[in-house]
Amino acid sequence: MEGGALFNPGFLGSNFQWWVGQVADDSSWRKNHQQAKFKDKKDIPGWGYRYKVRIIGLHDQDEESIESDQLPWAQVMYPITAGGGQGGAYQSPAIRQGNFVFGFFLDDVDQQVPVIMGILGANAKTEKQKATGKNGGSNFTPQSGFADTGDDTKIVPDADLQTEQPAAGAPPSKESPDSIHQESAKDKKKKEVLDRKHTLSCPDPVKMPPMKGIQTTLEKLVKEIQRIQRALTDYAEAVSTSIDQLNSIGSLIRSAACDMAKFLKTIMGQIQDFVTDLTNKLLQPVIKVSPPTIRIEMLENLVKGLETISCVFNAIGIDLCDSAERSIRNSFARRSSGSPAPESVQPFLTEQYAGIPWFSPEGDTYNPTPTCYAEEIVGDILGEYINDIIQGSNAAMGPVVDQAQNTLAEYDLGGGSPSGSSPSRSGGGFGIPNFNVPDIPGISELNVATKGLGILADLAGGGGPLDIASNIDSLASLGGFDISSAMSFVSMLSELFSCDPRPKCSPNDSHTLKEGGSGKPSTDKPNTISVAQAAAAKADEKAQAEEAATSPTPAPAPAPTPSPPRYNEPPPQLLYDSSPQPSGPVDNRTQAQRRADRVARLGEARVREIEERDAAARRAGAE
Repeated sequence: MEGGALFNPGFLGSNFQWWVGQVADDSSWRKNHQQAKFKDKKDIPGWGYRYKVRIIGLHDQDEESIESDQLPWAQVMYPITAGGGQGGAYQSPAIRQGNFVFGFFLDDVDQQVPVIMGILGANAKTEKQKATGKNGGSNFTPQSGFADTGDDTKIVPDADLQTEQPAAGAPPSKESPDSIHQESAKDKKKKEVLDRKHTLSCPDPVKMPPMKGIQTTLEKLVKEIQRIQRALTDYAEAVSTSIDQLNSIGSLIRSAACDMAKFLKTIMGQIQDFVTDLTNKLLQPVIKVSPPTIRIEMLENLVKGLETISCVFNAIGIDLCDSAERSIRNSFARRSSGSPAPESVQPFLTEQYAGIPWFSPEGDTYNPTPTCYAEEIVGDILGEYINDIIQGSNAAMGPVVDQAQNTLAEYDLGGGSPSGSSPSRSGGGFGIPNFNVPDIPGISELNVATKGLGILADLAGGGGPLDIASNIDSLASLGGFDISSAMSFVSMLSELFSCDPRPKCSPNDSHTLKEGGSGKPSTDKPNTISVAQAAAAKADEKAQAEEAATSPTPAPAPAPTPSPPRYNEPPPQLLYDSSPQPSGPVDNRTQAQRRADRVARLGEARVREIEERDAAARRAGAE
């Protein structure tokens, strides 16, 4: 009872002592709290949440009279909504250094046991100091909770970093209850993530061409590099970009290149299907009319040839990620000299910015669109491998054609037969000895073996309807290889059976986390003709470089003459046209002349072996 003999007026007596103070530098009290997980409650350094408070009117402003470490410990009075810890009901206080707090003394006039009742909130328009009184600042002045305390414990979170450049000497943080809706670095990063485009894949290359995925990947890469470059000149971008991100251009290019490789693999698969189909179209006529004695072997060589083509493309697929990175860097390097960085940031550029153009703000007409980048880079990649593809295709067809030519050489088939003519059963036309093959039901009365070799002569280079030898030469010279058509080639096996489920694809070719997709594919898609032109330029450049590297005295560069690219020319009609064509000249040599030519090519021993074999075949037929 107040006023009684046992009542101590110095403890919660009638003289209630209020105070207002400022929470001291947290280096003087943060060790009172355990900073990490612990097992034993004895590991807690202090006694609950307590803070060092410099009380106005009781403690001097300067640290010289009383240092922050010598200030009294202040207890915390929690609201009824926070609980006291019993039953698992508790909240930790959110008191920070620099807060102005108020309360009362639990011991009244002794003034040694302050209790914090509340906090006076900061104002967004009041500039705060970046140093506490213990580290060069002034006490009893507005201070930042992130003010330097002489160590590396202060890291401003993105949610408190303002995007507006502060005044000189002021901290870049918001730190105010009334600035909750002020834009922060967190908002900038969130917007970037929400607006970032992501490609949508589709198993149907007709509905979703892989070139569009490459375009979206390059568009994302350019925007990310733009953001890093803007961080060197723009404050808002700087506070929302980490140091690691500023030095990540190389890793961004590598990541984009490997993302592109997924779509390039699809393109290479289409080109492989095209080359395989073209190879079959070239060689099947030869195999169909070849003699049965060598047909199986020719088919085996064809299978080995298709395996060779597959191995070539598999090797290309392994290197696509590296190749895409080289092409991206080459494309950037070609533009870096025409679009240099501003002089104000050049002293801060590191090696990773070498060969990287300065991407101006959106709307600048110098830098090409992602569509143009996609056409150029994909063309550059195809041009790097096109000669390997051609050589692999020729290596695949070579054994079959060589076998056909060797067969012709054995029978001295130097030319084709006139159109519509056929060798007689007993004639031995085209320099072939007489074959007395018995009649077989269902087979034409023509001599099958002789007719087959005659057509084979036409196909393998005798000037007949399908001159395979010249066709292969044209393929090697790129006259019969249409890159634009190859990139659009789709195998019809997927539509062979009507009951096969058709792939379901999104109508969008990309989406963002913020808006999803537009509901329809975009119209700015790369042009395969432009890709073919870029591939032609790259292939010519590579061929010239290899020729210059192998030749002892490099030839002078010819004057540039405009010429249409060879890659986008349509395949020769003779590759696909089965209509009758004029045949080559008739062989008017005598039997002796033909034998002399054969001896010159094969040798006397080989010619005699062939003659003996043919004679044995004639005797067997007569019997």
